[in-house]
Amino acid sequence: TLHLRAERQSQTATQLSGWLHEATKDKSHVLFGSVHSVQHPSLGAALTVASKQMKGFGGCFALELSSEAAAKALPAALKLFRSATSLGGVESLIEWRRKWDSAISPLL
Repeated sequence: TLHLRAERQSQTATQLSGWLHEATKDKSHVLFGSVHSVQHPSLGAALTVASKQMKGFGGCFALELSSEAAAKALPAALKLFRSATSLGGVESLIEWRRKWDSAISPLL
């Protein structure tokens, strides 16, 4: 069932990253003003290359929020995700990268 789970993860990440990306430009979006940027192979310039190289776009994406405080608070605010660095397990995880790497954007 691994291939089915990986396919579903990719579909979900593609849909969720697209929805979050809309918040960067659609003033009627519920999260407009909260999301600074979203990175996923299905978005923007990466789409052209990814479409040629991949069947799906993968289950991970990067999200930058509009403030450091919001980015730091997000992992604890979610109910279905745990705050942790992924080591390749099957859990749904989220992390504030700045916690582990001071060179990373505080919005990530």
